[in-house]
Amino acid sequence: MPRHPRPRVPDWALPWIESFTLHLESAGRSPLTVERYTDAIGWLAGWLATDSPTLHDWHETDHKHIRRFLLHLQDAGYSRKYVHNIGGALQQYWRWFAAEEDAPNPMSKVAVPAAPKLGETPPPVIAQEQLSLLLKDAESGRDFESRRDAALIRLFAGTGGRLAEIASLTLDDLAVSKREATVTGKGGKTRTVRYDHRCAVAIDRYLRVRARHKAVVECGATALWVGVRRRGAMTPSGIRQAIERRGARLGIRLWPHLFRHTFAHRWLDAGGAEGDLEELAGWESPQMLRHYGRSARSARARRAYDRVDVMGGV
Repeated sequence: MPRHPRPRVPDWALPWIESFTLHLESAGRSPLTVERYTDAIGWLAGWLATDSPTLHDWHETDHKHIRRFLLHLQDAGYSRKYVHNIGGALQQYWRWFAAEEDAPNPMSKVAVPAAPKLGETPPPVIAQEQLSLLLKDAESGRDFESRRDAALIRLFAGTGGRLAEIASLTLDDLAVSKREATVTGKGGKTRTVRYDHRCAVAIDRYLRVRARHKAVVECGATALWVGVRRRGAMTPSGIRQAIERRGARLGIRLWPHLFRHTFAHRWLDAGGAEGDLEELAGWESPQMLRHYGRSARSARARRAYDRVDVMGGV
């Protein structure tokens, strides 16, 4: 089931989101956290504009609105972990809003869905035929958006990089001839990831059309990813929406972190060393390796079944 495009953030909510952004930045929150929290608030505001069009102020929002929004995300097929993270962002916003306005906090009456326990269920992965369709669709076009999306999809799929890591890449972080990129992960730690030759070709094609983009010609943008119409770098939210749109074109539920699940699954399923995967993925805890490896272990076990004669010929 494809995800529906997000509604536009209404004008009445924009000043509040800007104020919340200023609050987060003054509190020393990381750019990624600021982006994640404000993106969630903007999403809620856009949904309210559709669900309750007569509502024009946060003061009119109550716990019932927020409950319906979280249920909407669950019904749309978003994972429990994702809905839990959105709920956490909303808690931060309404805590700030209530203190700022000396107003009731509607989140006090909302139970945020619990995140699944690590390893509770195998992470979902993209089927090989779906990935082939996505790449065929993106690489069939020669326009700027198609070449950018093809490079994005191949880089996500070929490195298993996190959204924030891929989104923050600059031209200086790439070594296309070496098929390597330097990404900045959690805690500001950097590591070098590698990608295949087809990904290098896709990036090279994108860089050629990028060089003619107005953001580069007029502003000299150094960010790797630029929007179709905007003059600056794409935000993580913009990249996520571009990936979701690509999936929706083909009826595939798609989000950036799904490529990370798939990368880990395919690495282990192909017999790649666990230690190498930990290094490439930027994990410091073996818990994450066990979590991401569950789907690969299951697939290997099912294939092994046909090599083992459990019935002994009976």
